[in-house]
Amino acid sequence: MKNRIITITFFVGTAITLISLLVLVFVADPLQLFNKHSDNKLLVGNMRQQAAGVINQYKFDSIILGTSMLENTSSKEASNILGGNFTNISLSGSDFHTRSIVLKYALKNKEIKRVLYSLDGNVLTGSSISNTSNFDYLYDDNKLNDLKAYINPKYLLCSVYSSFCLLDVEVERPNAWYKNIEDSKRFGGLDNWFKAKNNSQIKAAFESILTSIESIKQGKVSIDKNLKQNIEKSHNYIDSTILEFVSKYPQTEFLLVIPPYSRISYAIDAQYNVSKFKHFKDSVKYLVAKSAKYKNLKIYGWGNHSFVDNISNYKDLGHYEYKINTFMLNAIKKEEGRLTTENIDNYLDVFTKKALGYDLIQIGNKIDKYLNPQ
Repeated sequence: MKNRIITITFFVGTAITLISLLVLVFVADPLQLFNKHSDNKLLVGNMRQQAAGVINQYKFDSIILGTSMLENTSSKEASNILGGNFTNISLSGSDFHTRSIVLKYALKNKEIKRVLYSLDGNVLTGSSISNTSNFDYLYDDNKLNDLKAYINPKYLLCSVYSSFCLLDVEVERPNAWYKNIEDSKRFGGLDNWFKAKNNSQIKAAFESILTSIESIKQGKVSIDKNLKQNIEKSHNYIDSTILEFVSKYPQTEFLLVIPPYSRISYAIDAQYNVSKFKHFKDSVKYLVAKSAKYKNLKIYGWGNHSFVDNISNYKDLGHYEYKINTFMLNAIKKEEGRLTTENIDNYLDVFTKKALGYDLIQIGNKIDKYLNPQ
């Protein structure tokens, strides 16, 4: 009898504890999956999970869904310039597959007028399917399983102490990095790159430049023997992760932008990663051709602009100053940089000539001289 009482007490106590925890996380709800915070400036930093709460609780009719290339884009500016009511739910380092999960959920649960979306180079030439098991359940039709997110001890603590995981961020660009000192101090030119030579992104940039130059000097280039098959895979990938939604939601305008990476980055591909460069151009042409079929699809690129040549605009080979995010919004408004079947060949011809004509050797010598002084 005594053991029975102990057993019952244990199970009742456990049940009460679990119910209390469920009530606590439901009320506190750090991810805002079920309730909107009174102070909407408090958002957790993991946008792969947080975006579900934003879609569930916030009012908007347009989305910015990119990577770090669009994280600095102000949704307030986008709304003022392009019209509508934007929210920025960009996912750092995300591939098209990852974004398709969030995009599908947003389109299904909101009346979306516009989608501003980045066509990141490495993703555009790939077909990657990332593991999304740690967040994709937040974007299905089962609300009950959303509670799984709160198995995370971090979020349980956050339910009690909000400062543990909630951030006072700009709601218009919650994952913006442009104010980060470690990032911002690298803008301004090559000398600032040298000062940050131990930064991982700068190390990667220097290695990429010097390795490519060494191969170019030896007359070696990187060739993909399976280029034709990989291009076909990319087409299928683009179809399933982007164009499926363009076709299904004809009333939604899809604004796809090619992030304007530095000319150095394009030059490395054009002069060394020749298969990748060809693959990139093919994917761009593929999407432009599709934009002739789908009137709600527009492709934009600014790889021919002079600011791409200026290294002071970049903190590494790809990441640009946030003023370029503003430039892109204004350009879209004016239809500047829009790629069509009529202008794509000329655009890519100029783009290629600029990339091939860039003097990688000169900048490589400067880097080598700094890293290996006599």
